[in-house]
Amino acid sequence: MRTVAFINLKGGVGKTVSAANFAHILTAVHHKRVLLVDGDKQGNASQYFELYGSQDGTAALLTKQDTDIMSTIYQTQYKGLDVITSNMDLYSADRELWADEERGHTGDLKDALRRAAVDYDYCVIDNGPSIDVITLNILVAADDVLIPVRPDDFSLAGMVDLLEQIGNVKMLNPGLTVRGAFFTHWQNRETFFKAREALGESGICPVLQTAISYNPKVSESTFEHMPLCVFAGRSWAAIQYKKLTAEYLALTDSGKGKEG
Repeated sequence: MRTVAFINLKGGVGKTVSAANFAHILTAVHHKRVLLVDGDKQGNASQYFELYGSQDGTAALLTKQDTDIMSTIYQTQYKGLDVITSNMDLYSADRELWADEERGHTGDLKDALRRAAVDYDYCVIDNGPSIDVITLNILVAADDVLIPVRPDDFSLAGMVDLLEQIGNVKMLNPGLTVRGAFFTHWQNRETFFKAREALGESGICPVLQTAISYNPKVSESTFEHMPLCVFAGRSWAAIQYKKLTAEYLALTDSGKGKEG
């Protein structure tokens, strides 16, 4: 099972929509078995698939050592796509883990996911916009990182801090690889192309070729709780998310899932 984390320390860049649609496309288009992990306290990825509630999920995996991971996995209506849900319990879980410094908890999620690895080809993790114990767990568990970024100065400035944190985590997870940043809310304007050029020239991380255009269908899909390929399959955003997923797979040995 190969684990992919979508992360950015800035909110509003499209992490959840990107992770959810990436996961759905892996299943629907590439016929992979996918586990989507909601690692955000707001539980938006869970809401996207109408699975938000009081059930055990990511928080239980991290704080209750006897939790069976299979009891935290919920099926979506899309064959091959399951979700480990999240809600505000994750906030309490983070505080609890932070208080228990002596035992160290940065590898808890990785250990839990290992118990489900045989059942899935890919694990996709949606991360909250912060660096905390939950985020450290996600980065330790991940093989690859994808960074959605808006073409504005605030988003670009925050990437330096994010990449520094990822570099620190490599001491615990040497195989962690930043596969690249990709632009969301894209429009064909000169300032947007300049932002892309600036990020590429900075050399701080790879920049993926695919950008996700601004499209009202993206926000509309969240109200309908449908992946874009189902809600608006002919929209540019749906087509571009397919291209993004294909570009990622091409970077990782043509989509062959990692063993174990």
